[in-house]
Amino acid sequence: MSFVNCKECGEEYSMKRAKLGYHLCLECGDQRANRIANFRSKCSAPAYNKGAYQPMMSTDDARWAGK
Repeated sequence: MSFVNCKECGEEYSMKRAKLGYHLCLECGDQRANRIANFRSKCSAPAYNKGAYQPMMSTDDARWAGK
């Protein structure tokens, strides 16, 4: 089985994972996913008046939130 090096930590991971399009090992990928999830949890607003809170993914989303 061949291995590929992680782009963040340099640790080796499976070629099968690389063929799926992942460029990070499981640990680095998990850390990045947690950072993104924490950031997105703080970026939510009602999309329209009296609507449920929606994640704001861009500045345009935030600009039009609640209108």
